[in-house]
Amino acid sequence: DLWEERFLKGMERLIATIKPSKVLMFHFEEYAEWSNGNRERISNLCKEKSIEIEGDIPLSFGSPRDSWKDLRERIEKAVVSDDLITLDISTMPREVIWSVCHMLSQRRALIQYIYNKPNKYGDWLSRDPGRPRLLYRLAGIQNPGRPTALVVQTGYDVERVKQLVRFYEPDKLLLGLQTGEQFDNVRENRAKHKRAFEKHRGVEIFDVDGYSLERTHEKFMEVTTPLLEDHNVILSSLGPKVGALSLFTVKRRLPHIAMSYAPSNEFNREYSSGIGESIHGILNNGLRT
Repeated sequence: DLWEERFLKGMERLIATIKPSKVLMFHFEEYAEWSNGNRERISNLCKEKSIEIEGDIPLSFGSPRDSWKDLRERIEKAVVSDDLITLDISTMPREVIWSVCHMLSQRRALIQYIYNKPNKYGDWLSRDPGRPRLLYRLAGIQNPGRPTALVVQTGYDVERVKQLVRFYEPDKLLLGLQTGEQFDNVRENRAKHKRAFEKHRGVEIFDVDGYSLERTHEKFMEVTTPLLEDHNVILSSLGPKVGALSLFTVKRRLPHIAMSYAPSNEFNREYSSGIGESIHGILNNGLRT
């Protein structure tokens, strides 16, 4: 069985429609066995279509520094200033999304993003949260004399949010809960997070549409900007990947903010199946300044 079928189907669709001249395909060593079938099929397809591919690019959750350096080296070699880059974020960890966007923006690339929803989710997505970490070159500027405000776009894994809260011990906690009832969102996301955090000190819960780049950007700018007057602000995302892109655009406009990745030590191989709706667009041109 293929892991993350939407990766394969989404890439097949992209290759057929945009006809890229080159493909960079990354994978994580920890899940290389799971992803091997998908990677092999895409590599063969690119060869059939005479598309240049760098498909054996391993990263590691356990070695973020080395992975960051490998990403930077590959992107600097492959991307020329003002290139149009199509970024498929469907199965990409948020840490990689933010790092790649940062590197591409430094190259003044125009980023065209695509996110393929799964057809359905399984019983659980991830568990056993790891130690949160700030991202290289995206750690912001922290004032030692100020309290911390943690702003999180939530997803389905409440334990990862709890881990962020335990690690950073924020004075203020702002949680963006996904609107709508897709994938049983009300029960699996909203209700669980409200029960877990409604009594937390300094908590504020707000609604956000994480599938809209623009609306998520506007909402997080609205709730985050006032905090900068007297708090160190940390942003993190566990919700829809399009929303994670939005948080990166917030960081670009508010450079003092830090971005934190909340890893998970275990993923469910059956956590999603099929391919559903595709969301695509152009990342804010302001990234090119």
